[in-house]
Amino acid sequence: MLLVWIVRGILLALLFPLLLPMGMLWATFAVSPIGIALLALALALLALGVVFGLLLGVLGGVADVLILFGLLALIWHWPRGVQASLLTRLHLAFRGARNGLARQARCLTLIDFSFCLVIVLIAVVLSLSSGLLQFLATILIVLLVIGVIWKWPRSPHLPFVRKFRLARRALWEDLRSRFR
Repeated sequence: MLLVWIVRGILLALLFPLLLPMGMLWATFAVSPIGIALLALALALLALGVVFGLLLGVLGGVADVLILFGLLALIWHWPRGVQASLLTRLHLAFRGARNGLARQARCLTLIDFSFCLVIVLIAVVLSLSSGLLQFLATILIVLLVIGVIWKWPRSPHLPFVRKFRLARRALWEDLRSRFR
């Protein structure tokens, strides 16, 4: 049991910059009374999600899901067609994932990211405690929502439904091009 937590800890430490881009997001934090209050609320809810994970006994599963999200980001940005050593390819995948995350982090604030993290954490904790089928459905929904947000158009002139259709179509085309 201790060996499993050691491996989880090592993998989380290696993938931590991909999972929580605090350096990128901290620059977006505007110091104001409402900003501090919202950040404190988000951190309190995050602590509540961790406590729920401890009480329900699924904290190890949450750590595994975080590791899975980090590995999916590396696989998504794996360099195709590059003739290099495994370490060089891993470095390129890590850098590609960090650059992609940096592009998306420019559109978020620290408070937005904190609340999204809280919602995902509580959804994963509750679905892990419900059973395997609910957990897999929750992970699929979370990945689809992340994909749609990732492809969301930045134009302020388009209506919401049009943006949603464009994001969904762009995600579908990206997935099709990767798995051909």
